[in-house]
Amino acid sequence: MISVITCTNRPHMMKQIFKNYSSQKLKNKELILILNNDTMDIKKWQKAAKKHPNVSVYQLPERLSVSECKNFAVKQSNYRYIAKFDDDDYYAPPYLTAVWKAFRSQKKADIVGKGSIYVYFEKENCLGLLGSKAENGFTPRVADSTLAFKKDIFPYVRFTNMKVGSDKRFQMDARAKGFAIYSTNRYNHAAIRGANAHTWHIKDDQLMGICTETIYTKDYKAIVTKFNR
Repeated sequence: MISVITCTNRPHMMKQIFKNYSSQKLKNKELILILNNDTMDIKKWQKAAKKHPNVSVYQLPERLSVSECKNFAVKQSNYRYIAKFDDDDYYAPPYLTAVWKAFRSQKKADIVGKGSIYVYFEKENCLGLLGSKAENGFTPRVADSTLAFKKDIFPYVRFTNMKVGSDKRFQMDARAKGFAIYSTNRYNHAAIRGANAHTWHIKDDQLMGICTETIYTKDYKAIVTKFNR
């Protein structure tokens, strides 16, 4: 059983958020959705949420940081495992299943994610691979957008109240307390670089320059999505 937590301040990401969640093949799941924008209409989101199973929508004042929103979301969750979904990335249908299998097979893993991730540049129709190439093994850190962890560690590690970098800090604090981080393979997730603003302030051409195995395609999902992996 996995609780997905998503924090957003962007009204136009509603469709993407619900699509990522509802497409997951894992049956035992819930979504804790936090609206971090005072102008967002929570009733509209709650109405849309009724079309999907086990979705809870909350709204917190936009003066609160995303770290505070994530901490709040974890407290509202009901399941043993927490998976953070970013509002603008792609999470393929087998994504949560792979997270679940990793926790079940790697008993020492307290945090699960991906050391290597695909990045899709929408403007250029280009898919690239980014990261340490750490796959299927223990690692010092995983990509922020793929962060999942046992709820058991939350009394010892919280998201630090900071504007950016709280996911990285969360992992650093977890390692300092002796918790282990495991990287699955690169598949079933892609960070999407579109026209919208990103919390990771790096230009697309700079990011593309450090990616490997680049390929030009409009159907990145066919490459990224892998069942039975």
